[in-house]
Amino acid sequence: MLLRSSGGLSCAASRRIRHVTRQLTGGVRAMRSSSSSSSLSANDDEVSSGISCRVSGASASVTLNRPSKFNALNLPMVRALTPRYLDWTTSTAGSDGVKVVVMRGEGEKAFCAGGDVAAIYHEGLSGGSLPADFFYEEYQLNHLIATAHERAGVSQVAVWNGVTMGGGVGVSVHGKFRVATEKTLFAMPETGIGLFPDVGGTFALSRLQAGSAVGTYIALTGARLKAADCLWSGLATHYVDSSAVPDLCAALESMSPEQAADEAQVSAVIDGFKSEPDESKATLRGVAAEIEECFSASTAEGIMERLEQKDTEWSKSTLKTLGKMSPLSMKVTLRAVREHATTDVTIGEALQTEYRLAQRFMRQQPDSDFFEGIRAVLIEKDHSPKWAHGSVVDVSEEVVDAFFAPLEASHSRGELKLLA
Repeated sequence: MLLRSSGGLSCAASRRIRHVTRQLTGGVRAMRSSSSSSSLSANDDEVSSGISCRVSGASASVTLNRPSKFNALNLPMVRALTPRYLDWTTSTAGSDGVKVVVMRGEGEKAFCAGGDVAAIYHEGLSGGSLPADFFYEEYQLNHLIATAHERAGVSQVAVWNGVTMGGGVGVSVHGKFRVATEKTLFAMPETGIGLFPDVGGTFALSRLQAGSAVGTYIALTGARLKAADCLWSGLATHYVDSSAVPDLCAALESMSPEQAADEAQVSAVIDGFKSEPDESKATLRGVAAEIEECFSASTAEGIMERLEQKDTEWSKSTLKTLGKMSPLSMKVTLRAVREHATTDVTIGEALQTEYRLAQRFMRQQPDSDFFEGIRAVLIEKDHSPKWAHGSVVDVSEEVVDAFFAPLEASHSRGELKLLA
């Protein structure tokens, strides 16, 4: 799919995109997998990528467009989006005057099902640069989106009309508005593939309106949530029936510059289409007290112990779920969620820490479970991963500490540097 300017980008903006594109692509080796092999070349009209973009007045419309892959995010998509968000947010007005960005996924099945971790798996096994490059540039984009309103008054409205996981969460949950529909299926399932809830997930989940214990529960279990749970927890800000999404997007895209610059007016436009989600599919509120009691424990071992002592159907089911997850991933995830819950930690600092973690997870066993998790879930699909540790008790604090240490001087990208 081509990223078209549709007449909405100025010549200066196009030149900036070419300049940033050259910066982002400089020195990066070609990727071998088909999902990440296309090089990024830009001119005034188009960028080869899996997104489409249209600018009209003060509004921009971004569509993640890989429906056959559930709109999974890959490096060409990140490299197409990053200069756009830089252009829209690096000055008070933005070079195109964009104040509202509407992001959605192509098709009816997914907003974005995550990052293309299968490509990272194959490239990592062959010693390629994608494991370093993808997370580095993805987290830079996450930060641009997360700080767009603070820096330039740009409100992003993400429409979660379908599967929303992993990398899809990263490009949306930090934005100003997140709209759930009856098709929403939200999850951060990374502990089940030997990774951790990244893309700023350890930051966002640590400070949900439903409480940090609920966020910890979501982070460790990979719980799959429908719209009612997303709205109650604070992951989503609004609920709109999917049949109203086209009209909602049209209304947002037709806002005047003065309206689009006013956060309250953007929210009011969304409110004009809102309805109530199906509460019968909610799973969190009914067990909120149990989640608070068990997942407020300071250690993974403590959480498991409290669940065992609880001895309810919910606690037994939760223990069974946690028993399938990587013990190493659970220990690292819990540490990150706890550390990023403090008010003095910014989203940028959290992403910088997460980049260290992501790179440490790009190792073979026994140092990481990522490659084994991807093998079991996505490659061979036997769903029987053989984790490096038998339980969380077997993962020492020294092992966890090493994940958070500064990256080695020899690392190809080094510590994460934010773009804004």
